[in-house]
Amino acid sequence: MSIYRIVMSTLKPLGIPTFPITKRGDHETYITFFLYDDTAAFIADDKEQKTAYYVQVDVWTKDALVFTELYEKVRQTLIGAGFGRGRPSPDLYEEDTQIYHKGLRFYYVLKQQMEVLPNE
Repeated sequence: MSIYRIVMSTLKPLGIPTFPITKRGDHETYITFFLYDDTAAFIADDKEQKTAYYVQVDVWTKDALVFTELYEKVRQTLIGAGFGRGRPSPDLYEEDTQIYHKGLRFYYVLKQQMEVLPNE
């Protein structure tokens, strides 16, 4: 399973529209996320066994009261699913679009699927 599918399926129970990279459609409250780095987390026998994926998850809303609640729900949901927490951005307010915004950074270690080659 890809890291994008893992993030999407983890956040789905929140019921907030969630999009990789950029939003689609007209939503006042939504979540976007993107992969900003990945690296080998464990190597054995010269093969990458586990990969660490670094993901930024951004919460967006025009409702100031929803903002902190949404941030906490996303944070707790991802931590509960095994994501490690990184440093979040400061709370931001985008003047031009009048939307509250916060970026949360997480990492997730995923075991690599081993490719099975036919016997020759």
